[in-house]
Amino acid sequence: MKLKLYLTISYVKYIVFMVLTFISIIWIAQVIRYIGLNESFSIELHKVAMITLHLLPNALTTIMPIIIFISSCFFNKHINQTNELSIASHYLSEKKIKKMLLIIFSAIVLVYLYNTEIISVKSYNEYKIQEIDFRNQFKIKDIKNEIYIDGKISLLYEKKNNENGNLKNVTTYLIEENIVIKSKEVRYYQSKEEITFIFIEGERISSSNKEKSYTKFQKLNYSIVNSNNSKLELSKENFNSVDLFKHKRKDFNKAAHRKVIDLIFLILVLRISGKLILINERSNNLIANYSFNLLIILISFTLLAFLNKLFISEQITIIIFYIVSILTIILTNLILDKKYAFL
Repeated sequence: MKLKLYLTISYVKYIVFMVLTFISIIWIAQVIRYIGLNESFSIELHKVAMITLHLLPNALTTIMPIIIFISSCFFNKHINQTNELSIASHYLSEKKIKKMLLIIFSAIVLVYLYNTEIISVKSYNEYKIQEIDFRNQFKIKDIKNEIYIDGKISLLYEKKNNENGNLKNVTTYLIEENIVIKSKEVRYYQSKEEITFIFIEGERISSSNKEKSYTKFQKLNYSIVNSNNSKLELSKENFNSVDLFKHKRKDFNKAAHRKVIDLIFLILVLRISGKLILINERSNNLIANYSFNLLIILISFTLLAFLNKLFISEQITIIIFYIVSILTIILTNLILDKKYAFL
């Protein structure tokens, strides 16, 4: 009993490690992407991180088969190098080891379904709400002593007060109005609806077709209304499989069919992983075996994604989609089964 528990914990450790590794890479990539999209001085890094955090459960669903297979490779390599597989085979029959793996794989399928149908949906719904709020914020650059709103305003300042954010000795260009403002200080206040700049002690020069003037002032206000008005639009990721099947839109129905194929593919990977774990071999052939299996699985994974793209674009029918997808999975199983014919 203790041996089975030890092997189970060891295998789960590799799965958890691979999940954290892949998810961390995806998370960092998403954060970098959002930072690139965001040009506002009002949003902080931790907020971007929290927004992208809600995408991770959905990403995990997509890459789960690859994670499971790579984890199985690392686990098999470990128990071969430490002779743990040989030791376990003396105390546990092949039937008991397979039963242990069946329990683990059944738990993985249940976790996968729970994540896909509940956690991912709730998390993605929260992501869409926060994303809209993010998109509707002012897109403002604050780089190298310049604050800039595309097509609206550019403020070149000598110094910024770190306590209140006020700008000192500022030259401002109101781009649409062809107006230049020089001031000793600029204060700004931002809300979701608008941003207001207050210019203190300066000069205003206008050279537009409508106005040509030169004015000195003690205080001058200028407001920019937020024109970002993105609305919340629900996508396929906002619904579970049952709701997708019931939905009126065909592309949503097709997403549900893709989930069925994804589940079958995961079961295939679990089956192959179960056979791979039982390989008892201490040689360089292990690496070659892992690489061959991973290559075939990645090819199958890519082909299924391509078939789904054809299905979504209505280049193939639902019958063709299921037939070719299932044949791809069967062919993948037959190719990899030859590697384990001795088991």
